[in-house]
Amino acid sequence: MLNIGIIGAGHISEYHIKAYKEISSCEVIAISDINEELARERATTYKIPDVYVDYKKLLADKKIDAVVILTPTFTHKDIVIDALNSGKHVLCEKPPALNAEEVQACEDAALRAGKLLMYGLVCRFRASQQHMKMLVESGKSGKIINAEASRVTRFGPSQGWLSNREKGGGVLRDECIHELDSALWVMGYPKPKTVIATESFANSDNTVNFSRGGWKTFHKIECERDVESFIDGYVVLDNGAGMHIKAACIMNAPVTGATVEVIGEKMGARTVPADDGSIGLKLVELKDEVFTESTPELVQNNEFAEMIKHFTDCITNGVPCIYTPGEAVTLLQIIDAMYESARTGNPVFF
Repeated sequence: MLNIGIIGAGHISEYHIKAYKEISSCEVIAISDINEELARERATTYKIPDVYVDYKKLLADKKIDAVVILTPTFTHKDIVIDALNSGKHVLCEKPPALNAEEVQACEDAALRAGKLLMYGLVCRFRASQQHMKMLVESGKSGKIINAEASRVTRFGPSQGWLSNREKGGGVLRDECIHELDSALWVMGYPKPKTVIATESFANSDNTVNFSRGGWKTFHKIECERDVESFIDGYVVLDNGAGMHIKAACIMNAPVTGATVEVIGEKMGARTVPADDGSIGLKLVELKDEVFTESTPELVQNNEFAEMIKHFTDCITNGVPCIYTPGEAVTLLQIIDAMYESARTGNPVFF
């Protein structure tokens, strides 16, 4: 039996706890949060035996084999390193940390401890991304020459710590990170050579009513924001491809949604979100001198459950991890460089 400890009892903890409950070889035996009332509420609902306010006391429990870190981004580095040093395997929600330097420190700690460190970049497990990856690795797409990672919302400002860039907020780092990671993963995670970006900060009323559909929240927001409303960048990669990255939470955008696109010398592929929440694919290739579009049949899956199952399989069955050391460092290097380029007005070279 793989014993799991949860650090952070916020709304996303329920997604994780429910997923572990579906795996017979796992048991969630402890939960920790600085909000003791919330931690006890989760423990009561999901029959979790032990509750802690101090996460270090949870880490001291030798019965726990692995921990899941679901706390704000600015806390990730310290908790990840403490967990690894205590001998636990770690699944940490995205973003991995505040910047590439912090992520590198976490990777180094994992290598020293000899434990699995995995991040919650769940979109890799979508059927659409898996199919894209197959097209590239099989050679059907040909050499990738261009890619796009985009997540655009007309109006969806963040609240609380997510509205503060120093604490980890920002539509690029906290949201479009999924599409950026997916595009890089499909291409085999090439490294950046040059990054250039621009950003804007909308002057809008910060007290608003809106619904964040996926999280089913509806409330008034009162906060001061210093995160970008829109950021747009271009990355030249060491595999010869270029990639356009666009992220917005306040924007007069004619087209909204999240997409990943890769264009190869033989075939192009783009994700197509549907109204029912499923993600399809549009493929384009030249056949008999005619450009032909097709839409492969994909079996829609629960990518979140797939990610949790993969984490446990890596630990208990020795399955090779879909994430490799250093990928998260490259991911944050690109994000850091986009913010730096947008701030200075100059390109960033690697």
